[in-house]
Amino acid sequence: MGIEIRKIQKEDKQAFVELSLALTKFNRRQHDKHYADFHNVLQIRKKRVEQRFEKLDAGSSIVVYMAFMDRQPAGYIRAFTYDNQLHCGCLDELYLTEEARGKNIGKKLINAMEQWMKDKGVVRLIVSVYSWNDQARKFYEEEGFCEYAVSFEKAIKQ
Repeated sequence: MGIEIRKIQKEDKQAFVELSLALTKFNRRQHDKHYADFHNVLQIRKKRVEQRFEKLDAGSSIVVYMAFMDRQPAGYIRAFTYDNQLHCGCLDELYLTEEARGKNIGKKLINAMEQWMKDKGVVRLIVSVYSWNDQARKFYEEEGFCEYAVSFEKAIKQ
């Protein structure tokens, strides 16, 4: 099994969009509380992901690494820097296909992203995880992340 981790390239657009939509589908239980039409959520998400892809070269504050397993897209990590005075970074999205989970690919994506963050001078990195996603919470804790804040959400009945 060959695993490759590299920065996203122009030819990765379709795979990136598909993986991003797979993440949205994975997180569907979060969206179902608020939106009756999940298809609409997917269409909006697709448009935003395509727009994000087009802006990747425009700013050096955003990075996306793709993971490939036997040359097939297996996942991605998206991160960005913010607050240049306090040198902060945010791991915004991390997604692996089911076939890629449990093969240290997530760890390799984290390592690539962290090196990029070090090169940018980042000293503090945050990530948010849905409270129901125990597998992700455990993964991030194993990678050295510590819980420091709790968010609450409320659905507004229409």
